[in-house]
Amino acid sequence: MDHPIVKKSKKSSKKRPGNIYDTFVKNIFGRILVFIDFLKNYADPCFVDNIDINKIYPGPTHYIGLKGDEQILDLVFCCPLKKCNANMKAVILFEHTGGSLRTLPVRLLGLAGTIWWTELKEKQKILSAIYFIVLRTGKKPRRQCYTRLADWLPKNENGQPIGAAPEIKYDVIDLPAIKNDNLCGSAELRLGLGFLKKMTEGMEEEFADAMLPLIEIDDAEQQTILLNELLEFTAKVFAARKKRLDAEMVNESLKPIFKERTKTMVMTIFEEAEARGEARGVARGEERGKAIGEERGEERGKAIGEAEAGRRMVLLALRKKFIKIPKRVEAVVRQMSDPIALESLMSDVLESKTLNEFETALQ
Repeated sequence: MDHPIVKKSKKSSKKRPGNIYDTFVKNIFGRILVFIDFLKNYADPCFVDNIDINKIYPGPTHYIGLKGDEQILDLVFCCPLKKCNANMKAVILFEHTGGSLRTLPVRLLGLAGTIWWTELKEKQKILSAIYFIVLRTGKKPRRQCYTRLADWLPKNENGQPIGAAPEIKYDVIDLPAIKNDNLCGSAELRLGLGFLKKMTEGMEEEFADAMLPLIEIDDAEQQTILLNELLEFTAKVFAARKKRLDAEMVNESLKPIFKERTKTMVMTIFEEAEARGEARGVARGEERGKAIGEERGEERGKAIGEAEAGRRMVLLALRKKFIKIPKRVEAVVRQMSDPIALESLMSDVLESKTLNEFETALQ
């Protein structure tokens, strides 16, 4: 019989779905206005009172520790303090497993040390204050108390920890404990949190209920962009659970929101998904496209050609990044036929901070 130490275990070939949720949350909270809205509605008011909330900006997510090991954090924002020339770093961590958070304070202390060590090496005179927010998802609310560092240390006869117990503060937003009707904040924030709840609580079939905040968004293009993101996320979750999100299901979910525009919206969404699939089909051939309509796009990708797929991808990226694009810009892109030039143009979209910068590159 094999010894337990050397006994081989079969590794699952299934891809862990955690990155599906992480990517979605980063897309939602990566928007500064959404993050600020999240802080106002869910963060500790004492923390919010100490920062200049109108001057928040994205911070680095890669830090090098004392031993040269690299820590990559989910999301970091630098929040300037009101009363001194220093920053509070707001660090959001995602816990999608729904498992135990017992080791969390030990992990957070290590992350704080890595951030501070990096700042010391960069000769920062005042270290950043750090505020950890853990966004927890799962099928059930957490009912246990959250662990302290002192809980890990040996105790004396009075039950007090022996040795240093450098407690580190953290807040946990336990999403399963919040009812959908009690979600706070802007329509965009409630959309993100609502979809995250449905998908991680095993209620992906009820995603239509989470769409309702879309009604509050007046800008039609912004509605379309958000809807694409939400349905792309939904489709990936469906696919991970061996289900399929089809046009009929989407059509029914959109009727209460778009009414007479429903068929047009569904057609646009599926056509754009096909375009992305076509681009992937040209590049990778047999690899599966994205779930909404992209299987058809994959089959047709090679035949349609790189130029058309490239043009569509550039226009989609422009709309997603700058919301509205002038007709003159769209006309120039639609006239381009060189795949190499279109590939270069996609890089310009990603690198341009403003629409003016992109138009300069386009010339």
